[in-house]
Amino acid sequence: MKQLLLLLSIFLFSFTFVSDNAVERLSVKGPLKFNKAKFELAWTDKPSDIYYIQEYLPRGEKLESFNQMLTIHVLDTDIAAEEAVALKVQELEKRKQTDELSNYQVNESPDGKEFIVDFIVSESKNDKVTIAEFNVYRYKQVETGAGKKAILVYAYSNRSYGDAIIPFLKNLKTDRVNHMKEMISAELPSITLKK
Repeated sequence: MKQLLLLLSIFLFSFTFVSDNAVERLSVKGPLKFNKAKFELAWTDKPSDIYYIQEYLPRGEKLESFNQMLTIHVLDTDIAAEEAVALKVQELEKRKQTDELSNYQVNESPDGKEFIVDFIVSESKNDKVTIAEFNVYRYKQVETGAGKKAILVYAYSNRSYGDAIIPFLKNLKTDRVNHMKEMISAELPSITLKK
């Protein structure tokens, strides 16, 4: 459980590490589609034996200054999606202590097999918000082959910077509903892990 807590703390939010690393490890056929945009593989990592990350951006966007991003997180361990969500909620509660914009909501599918956590986080410099980011994370336990199970987190991030943050926040009420509907109806990528 200690190792799982460490891994989940790695992907609290998507303020990304910048690198040129884009090694396909999940056998996901791209590009991915979301919010009327196509997303291409931009960055990947495997920070541990059981944790995989792949980030996708629309053409022309950069990791250090993106407006939209899709991310696939895979935890190659047999835990329930509800457990992973509970750990995410713990982290978001902790973040609310230092991030005045931070807020979240958790929704469960009618069959109890999937969860969506949508949340907002921000970064500030000199008491001024410099980045605001809205996220929708969809959690589901999936099979990865040979009867093994893993947690798939399919995540959409929408980010704004500087002077564009106020209009971004004003539009968030409507945009949030649209992003949630899009995530609920999205076809989750099929995962095959490459060891």
